Amino acid sequence: MDNKDKIGREWLDLRDVTDYASVSARTVRSWIHARVSPLPAIRVAGKTLVRRCELDAWLERHRIKPLAHIDVDAIVKEVLSQSRYGR
Repeated sequence: MDNKDKIGREWLDLRDVTDYASVSARTVRSWIHARVSPLPAIRVAGKTLVRRCELDAWLERHRIKPLAHIDVDAIVKEVLSQSRYGR
C-alpha cells in the first residue's frame, strides 16, 4: 500500500500522521500530550491512532491568523489584568 492509499484511511498511525502533516513523530507526540488543545488520539494495543477528520479539524483550529486580525491591545489588557490579581 503506497502513501496515498494510507492517507485515504479513516485512522492514521503515528507514521501516517507525520507524513500527512510533514512534521516529526516528536512533534505529533507533543501535540497529543499538549495541556491546551491536544490532538485527539487513541491508543490500541500500544499503537497511537488519530482519526484523519479530527486531525484536519485540529490543524484548522491552529491556522495562523494575519497580524491585522489580532487585537494586541486586548491581549495586553488581559495579561496586565491577570498579573494585577496574581494569576
